Amino acid sequence: MLKKSKRFLTIALILLLCLASVSSAFANTLNEEGATVGTETNPVTATITKNLRMPAGTNTPDAIFNFQVTKVSVDGVPGTDANMPNLNPLALSVSFTETVADTATPPPSTVTISRTTADLFYGVTFPHAGVFVYEIREQRPSNPTIDNDPNLSLTYSEAVYTLTVYVANNVTGDGTFVMATGIVVTVADSTVQTPVNGKVGQIIFTNDFVRTNGPIDPERPDPVNRSTLFVSKQVAGDFASRELYFEFSMTLVVPALVENPPAFFSAYVVENGAVVNDLAENVNVTPAPQTGTDAGGSYIQISTSGPTSFRLKDGQRLVFVDTPVGTGYVANEAAAINYTPSFIVTTNNVPGQNVTGTLSQPLSTGDQLVGELLNSAAFTNTRDFVTPTGLNLTNLPFYGLILLALGALITFIIVKVKGSNRRYYY
Repeated sequence: MLKKSKRFLTIALILLLCLASVSSAFANTLNEEGATVGTETNPVTATITKNLRMPAGTNTPDAIFNFQVTKVSVDGVPGTDANMPNLNPLALSVSFTETVADTATPPPSTVTISRTTADLFYGVTFPHAGVFVYEIREQRPSNPTIDNDPNLSLTYSEAVYTLTVYVANNVTGDGTFVMATGIVVTVADSTVQTPVNGKVGQIIFTNDFVRTNGPIDPERPDPVNRSTLFVSKQVAGDFASRELYFEFSMTLVVPALVENPPAFFSAYVVENGAVVNDLAENVNVTPAPQTGTDAGGSYIQISTSGPTSFRLKDGQRLVFVDTPVGTGYVANEAAAINYTPSFIVTTNNVPGQNVTGTLSQPLSTGDQLVGELLNSAAFTNTRDFVTPTGLNLTNLPFYGLILLALGALITFIIVKVKGSNRRYYY
């Protein structure tokens, strides 16, 4: 009897070791396949992450993104929809609400806002143990207000994921639980995390949003009344010339998310409420920029691959009508003899501090950003007359009276001396 007991104990131990080995081998196989493994008390969950990328300075739009799930197979057998439950519908949509951007982020940075869905398996009952395979992709388009606006660009994700769900029986045998999941990228795009053997740890869809805030009709710009950015020139001081042209150079940096970035942006010179069509004086620099004409009038081509030089005089401004939000720019003014330069940069309708340079020295705005609303770099050059002797013109009348008094005193002394000499002679 004792020998039989020992035999049964030995057999039981062997069976337990075999089961442990099978379970361990199953878990190891899943891990090798990039799967996430859980337990009955801690079953595996799965979510979808939505990344919305925008150029720095862009307001987050009101947008909704939906995900499409296709039932692929059960235990390798396709066309078994009846045996496949629907995934949690609350996990198949993500929404964003409009928020105002932080324009302090240095250009041309990209800002990413992320949202994560609920558990795809929450409230889902699998009818039996097995391997259930689903395909998940982004439904597109899903935002007609954005998709139909010529000044807005929303790029949808092309990624497609295969989600494999390993469902096991629970201990009591009256139900199932999600023991493991495997995620494979079947169609990848440039935003998908780098897969290992085609497998990734998360389901992530990334969208790019760019706002231009350009003219309502892109074919008919109105630089006099509408702009996304402008550089202006004013002069001040009693001796400042209103006909003198001041030389500038400007560098533009297009946001990285802009598809097919242009080689240049058209910039119009506006003066006295009208576009200047004769740009000969404005482009009288070396090297001279290219010019052109469209429905808005004559324009200067401001390059997106390097600095472009141009000139402005008092009362003129260089106007851009279609620079995307998040565009970086630097405006430099060359030295002007006898003039003290200064500027005020306005970003997203918020003016900065007045920055004053040094007499007869160049001045730069440094890196700046095009925000959603009014954006400008307003330069002022001041020339005040300074006499060689350091005298102030406002005190000149007083100096004249002093000189007149000194002259009268000297004359009086001379007359007195001469009178005295004549008396002595006689």
